[in-house]
Parts: sequence; structure tokens; C-alpha cells
Amino acid sequence: MNYEYADASILRLVESFLESAPQLVLQLCIMLQHNRAETVQCISTAVSLLSLSWVLAAYHKALRDSRDDCNRMSYKGAMLQIFWRALTILSRVLSFALFASIFQVYFGIFVAVHWCVMTFWVIYGETDFCTSKWEEVLFNMVVGIVYIFCWFNVKESRSQRRMAVYYLLVSTENFALTLLWYFNRDRAATEAFAVPALCAVFASFFLGTLFMLLYYGFLHPDGRKFRGLPFSCCAQVLDGVPIPPAAAEATAAAAAGAATVPRAGGERDGPPGTSALGACEPDIFQVRPALPPPSPRPMRHEGPIIRVDMQRKRYPAWDAHFVDRRLRRTINMLEYATPTVVAIRYRDLTFAYELVEYETSV
Repeated sequence: MNYEYADASILRLVESFLESAPQLVLQLCIMLQHNRAETVQCISTAVSLLSLSWVLAAYHKALRDSRDDCNRMSYKGAMLQIFWRALTILSRVLSFALFASIFQVYFGIFVAVHWCVMTFWVIYGETDFCTSKWEEVLFNMVVGIVYIFCWFNVKESRSQRRMAVYYLLVSTENFALTLLWYFNRDRAATEAFAVPALCAVFASFFLGTLFMLLYYGFLHPDGRKFRGLPFSCCAQVLDGVPIPPAAAEATAAAAAGAATVPRAGGERDGPPGTSALGACEPDIFQVRPALPPPSPRPMRHEGPIIRVDMQRKRYPAWDAHFVDRRLRRTINMLEYATPTVVAIRYRDLTFAYELVEYETSV
């Protein structure tokens, strides 16, 4: 049932970006050309923008819910992703509408070139969504249309570099299109909304990027990406979980122990970090306890091995998800019966040996 919901989610995503996204650009362009915005038009524009951002968040949540080997997305993460998507798409469609209100022919050429570049980029990434080669090319062409407006991952791999390249390209395009409109507009007809429109394009993109960083930093299902950075207050607000009391007790105990350590000359001053002059400075004379030696990691004994007589990357995407789900159930049963590690070995067609591409110790 989860797989059917994921299939329905991607169909809704494609339908939304083939229908709602072009209509949203057309509505904004008409309002800019007539220099008038009625209440019904504003409501329709807001609903279209919300539907586009909602369908992206729903697709990612459904895709993670359908796979047993992926952590599920929380509702806080979904809400943060909606804000991220809505603001970045708003910057994109607004820059499109501003540019198309003056340069209709050049806007069509720009969209066609951008679609071709994105389609070839997706084809170069070698996705494995469909079973046939031509079906895969057709799917990549549809993904290229979606990439005109926003980014979503279609390949099961690390996507940080691809996202950075895409958003760098999109931000350059948005700002270039907006500035071209600003310097070639009819100043008498657009004086009332020129500066607010310019600020909306820049501000919405930067705010959307900020929400994206917050999502990947604190609410991504696979864990926080910004561990160790001074964002503890933001993490508490987003997670709703206070700092563990054990950490606070350990810090207080360490500070109390350091306060009683004698300094040079047998004197005991105030709290560590203060000198006779009262200035705050590092306490370089503090005696630190020796760290305990690291405990040896327990050796794992190799247990049952599940051999798959096919290369992992040759599976189409949804077939691979189905196979992984069945294998996950088998692994759970085997590891419940034995404490050893269960491994999956896929046959490699290039070399003469098997590759361990999946190991688990649930």
C-alpha cells in the first residue's frame, strides 16, 4: 500500500508541474502586464504555489514511508520543506513572469534551452526508474520540465553537489532575468511595484535557501548534517527536546573539580579562567585527568549471506525498492534468530567476484 501511495505521489508531482506551474507563471505575467491584481487572482496564485510546494513535500515523505531501509520524515521536517519549496518556487516563477512580461520570445527560447540542459543532465546521471531505455529517456524529459521550476532528487545517491550546482545556476538565472526586466521596463507603468518585485525575488530565494539549510541541518530523516556547530538553540527549538541533563551535570562536575585544583605556588584562586587582575583568560595550569583507554570493539562474526544473482544497479528503481523491502524482512528474521551479521552480496558482472553492497546489524 505504501508503494502505491508513492507511485500516486510522483504522478501528482508530475501533473502539478505540467499544469499548475505554467498557469502560475501565466497568471503572474497577466497581472504584471495589466498592472492590476484582483482578489480571485491572488487567491488562485497562492493556492497554486501552495499546491506545488505541498506535492513536493508529500512525494518525499511518501517515498521514505514506502521503504523499510529509510528513516521516515517527521511532520516538522515536512512543514519546513514546504516553506523551503514555496519560497524558492516563488522566486523562480516571479522572475519568469517579470521577464516574460516584456521579452515573450526570448523567454520561450530561455525555457527551451534550460529544459534541454536539465534533460541531458538527468540522462547523464543514469537514473534507473523505468525498465525500458526509451521509457527512461521519456521520464528524464519529464523530470527536465520539473527542473525548470525546482529541484528534486531522482537518483539514489548523495545529492549535495548536484543541489549546489543546480541552485547556483538557478539563482544566477533568477537574478539575471529580474535585472534584465528592471532595466528594460516601462518606468511609468511599473513604478508602483518595481522595487517590491525586485526585493521579493531576492528575499524569497534567500529565505528559501535558509529553510533548506535548516531542514538538512536539523530535521533531515538521516540525521543532522551540522553536528558540532553552535546551533544548539536552533536545534532545541526545532526538535522540541532540551539538552540532556546528564550533559549539564557532567559539565558542572568538571567545573567544580577544576575549581579546587591548586595552582602554582600552592595558592587557590577563584574559578578557573580568571587571573589576579580579574580578566578572563585560559586556565593553562589546570590539571586534567587522564582519559581512559578506548575499549576494544567487539569482533563480529560473519553470519548468513544472502546472494542475489544480479547486479544491484541493474534493478529498476521501484523493483529495487521492492527487493530491498523483502530482503529487509528476511534479514530481520535471520538476525532475530542469530546474533551474527547478515550480509547481502550482489553479483558483479564486470569482475569475477561478488560485491558486498549491503550489510546490517539491526
